[in-house]
Amino acid sequence: MMWNSEADFVQTFLSSKGIINRLTKRNYKILTEVRTGFGRPDILIIEYNPKVIEARLHKLNRSAGVFSTKSAFALSYLSTCRWVTVDNLGKFLNCHGNQLKTIISILIGRGLLETKDHLVKLRPRGEILAIERVWAFEAKLSHWKEAIEQAERHLWFTRDSYVLMPTIQKDLINTITRECGKRGIGLSFFNVQTGFDTVVKPAKSGVRNSPFLWMLNEMIVGGNNGGTSVLS
Repeated sequence: MMWNSEADFVQTFLSSKGIINRLTKRNYKILTEVRTGFGRPDILIIEYNPKVIEARLHKLNRSAGVFSTKSAFALSYLSTCRWVTVDNLGKFLNCHGNQLKTIISILIGRGLLETKDHLVKLRPRGEILAIERVWAFEAKLSHWKEAIEQAERHLWFTRDSYVLMPTIQKDLINTITRECGKRGIGLSFFNVQTGFDTVVKPAKSGVRNSPFLWMLNEMIVGGNNGGTSVLS
């Protein structure tokens, strides 16, 4: 089958019977053309734990305020620490005074932080992070070198990053396979007649701690007064 554009290829892939079921048997959400702050993957398939979302929504203060990019950076930083002083958090975010107080207030209202005097700490990750896996696909009809470069960039927020292409001639498959293996990214081919075939799996699997991961997480959780946007 010939596609008129990469967008057509992506939509055919996503609408094909059983494709998503082959990737995941968990609860999932699909996003396309997402701004991550460093690259724009054609497809994101986000697996999540609905029990975490249910528990979060039960405790959520829906008037807490808008979850911002700085809020996401705060969570990414705090997830690598134990107790942190409010001053050190402010230094990391390069913000102080009322702006810092507002960010902390929003994170507390969303049930993400614990506080003790002048200290803050992220609540246990298993209680607040609903996302379990993020599949990133960079789809290209022919420009495979560009696809590999773009897919490699997505490794900053997920290890499950793939190049997705139509089925092509075998000698070129071997070349692309070797290059994807070197970069630690996956390679999949899709054809309407023959279906979906993963030739190379990524070197590792799982999400990576990043501001974008936390932005996605809060978008999945929802309950945000004013909305949550992905990184621009």
